[in-house]
Formats: sequence, C-alpha cells, structure tokens
Amino acid sequence: MMTATAHSPDDPNTEELTRRFADAMGRLGPFEANPHLAVAVSGGADSTALVLLAHDWARRRGGEVTALVVDHGLRAASAAEATEVAARLGAFGISARVLRWTGAKPTSAVQAAARTARYGLLRSWCRDAGVLHLLTGHHADDQAETYLMRRARGGVRGHAGMSALLELPEVRLVRPLLAFQRAELTAYLAMLGVAWTDDPSNADEAFERVRMRRRLAADPALAEAARSEILPTGKARAALEAAVNGALAETVSLHPLGFAFVHRAAFRRLPDDVAAVLAGRLAQVLGGAEHAPPGARAERLSRRLARSGDFPGASLGRCRFLAERAGRVAVCRDRRGLPAPGPAVPGRIAEWDGRFMIDLPADLPQGLILAPFGADGWRRVPRDLRRASGLTLAFAATLPALFRDGSLAAHALSGQGGLTLRFRPKNSLGFNGFCIA
Repeated sequence: MMTATAHSPDDPNTEELTRRFADAMGRLGPFEANPHLAVAVSGGADSTALVLLAHDWARRRGGEVTALVVDHGLRAASAAEATEVAARLGAFGISARVLRWTGAKPTSAVQAAARTARYGLLRSWCRDAGVLHLLTGHHADDQAETYLMRRARGGVRGHAGMSALLELPEVRLVRPLLAFQRAELTAYLAMLGVAWTDDPSNADEAFERVRMRRRLAADPALAEAARSEILPTGKARAALEAAVNGALAETVSLHPLGFAFVHRAAFRRLPDDVAAVLAGRLAQVLGGAEHAPPGARAERLSRRLARSGDFPGASLGRCRFLAERAGRVAVCRDRRGLPAPGPAVPGRIAEWDGRFMIDLPADLPQGLILAPFGADGWRRVPRDLRRASGLTLAFAATLPALFRDGSLAAHALSGQGGLTLRFRPKNSLGFNGFCIA
C-alpha cells in the first residue's frame, strides 16, 4: 500500500534526486506559469516515483499534477487495481483520473494494441482538458532495453532509443527520467516509505521486453555498453532530424486537407539519409499511421524520386506518390483500409482515419452516414465546385463525407451541411527533432 512516512522530498536523502529531476525538466521546457502536468501512472515503481517528483516540482511553481491511470481491461482485477491506485494518490494530494479502454480486445499483438489504446486515451484527455504536457516514466533501463531491441531489428534511426521529448498534435510528451536508473527510483520510494504495485505482465516472458529486461539484469556489462552507445547515436539522430526539418521547409508544400506536394528539383539536392527519412515521415503523417514505414522501403522510394526523368508513381505505407505537373510529386492517402461507413452522430470525432478531426452539429439530421467520398461520391460534387477546389479524385476519394440513402448529403468543400473538417494527424509533419535527456 502507498503510505507517506516521516520522510519528504525536502529531506537530504531525497534532495539530490529532486534536484536532478528539476534539472531534467529545465532542459525539456519551457513550461507555462503555474504548470498543469498530466502524468501517466500505472502504479508501478517508475511511474509512482515520477508522479511524486512531478507533484513536488509543480507545487513549487504554483502548479498542479493530474495522474492518469489507464485500465486496459485485460485482466479481471484491473478495474479495481486502477481505482485503488487513483485512491492511493489522494493521500499525497494528487488528483487522479481513471481512463478505461472499453470494447473488444485483441487476441494477438496484445501489448502493441494496448499501448496504442493507452496513448490514445492519454492524448485525448490532455487535449480535452487543455493540458500541454504529458509525462511518462520511461527511465535509463527502459532506454537500454529499447535500444537493444531496436538494434536487433536493424535500421539506424531507432538506435538512438527514445526521445526525451515528442511534440504531438494534442500535447508535448515528456520523458524526464531517461537519465535515471530503476534502482535510483525504487530507492527514492523506499526513502519516502512508499510502496508500489507491479503489473503481473512485467514478469511474463512471452513479451520481448520482459526477456530483454532479464537478459540485462543477468549481464550488467551489456546494460552499461548499451547506455554508453545511446548518447552518440542520439546526437546523430538529433542532427538528422534537424536536417529533415529544414528539408521539409525547402521541398514540401502541405495542403490543409491532408495531402502534400514534393518539389523534385529541391528533393534531388538532399543527402540520401535525409531524403529517406523525409519520404517516410510524409507517408506516416499523411497516411495517418502510428509509425513510419520500414526504412528500407523509404530509401528505395526516395532514390526513385531523386532520379532524373519521369517518375512513374509508387506506394509507401498507406500513401501514394503520384507524378504531377511542374516537377512535383503529390503524396496522398491511398484507398486501402479506410474507415467503414457508419452512422453520423452529433459531436466530435477526434481521430477519423488517424488524419482528421470532424465536428458534427447538435442539430444534425438523423439517418446520415459518415463514409469516405469514394469515386462515386466525388462524381456527385458539382463540376464547378470540383474544379474550384483544385482537387483530383486521388486527393478527394479518401476524404470523409456525409451520405443519405446512397446520395451525397454534405462535405467539407461546400462549407454547408454541418461537417467541419480539420487535418489533425496522429503525428506532426514538422516534428521538432530528437531530444536527448
């Protein structure tokens, strides 16, 4: 059980860790006055230490913390456990919210699906609450595990491990503990007299991360070698990201409806590694995907784009790269795997196809269906409006629209009919770059 004791963050035994945490937060700012931080808390040692450190840090600056406890619903006891964690935090004056993953659960790739659902819940809460910063408890041991797992899969960019900062559309994801080791965090809790609860899945060797964790525990030299390798690769990753950000400004034009144009003359001047990352990021963001496509595929496509002569078109991830006039290549979502048609309900759809935020008015007529335009729907748009929009079928077919009895009822191009559309992809195209802890 979590209990406070005579120790406090002001005691000499905990002062050093508190100071280091403040230094880490200072490197990851800026933060607003009287900051309101959201902290993802599982109830384990890492996130428990994080929320206590963050609570103290925010309190000293006139701010507050809200702990977000996700109940994945994968075990019978998970709901009660999440509620108990939230209640325990109240003893420290920390407000907590339990976010529940509802609906059908996957039977395979469970951890990946749970992670996607978890971050979706956390990001949505922050957006709705107007909270700008979401803290997670990833630490140096997690970083070493991530580094070694990614290195085993090949590629280069993943070798840098996790970035200490991610600029997401809804919130800044901050990892202030990446320079702290697990043993330091558990010792901090012990000094405070605070207990924690470990998730049983953390001992299940069916999961790759658990196997890697035990391997590192049995081989301290491997863990130390991994930590020493992460810093130089992180610096290389940061330099590459900075170059990609500059290349985006020079080579890409983004349309508000979620497609883009690549200017080939400027693209040909890019270094090979920058061109490949840029192509992969375009496919990731414009396709509404969680992750970039495999690096080898992005490299092959970028080499084709950089060649002189005609570009015949290609696919990458969930996107099509199409030859355009005036030396441009258009990048747009392809038609595979689009959301299925479904009833249109008043309110906000925060993430349609990983690309759009849709607002439907309270007085929306009943019986409407929300679905992709498709070729048939696009043909029903008046010709003069299609021409004025500057869109082609390739761009428009994957946009959402409202239908009634198979007929087009409303769409974003007309400015009428109650459908408001904003391009809000899962990931930002202009990412600010890899950040070293």
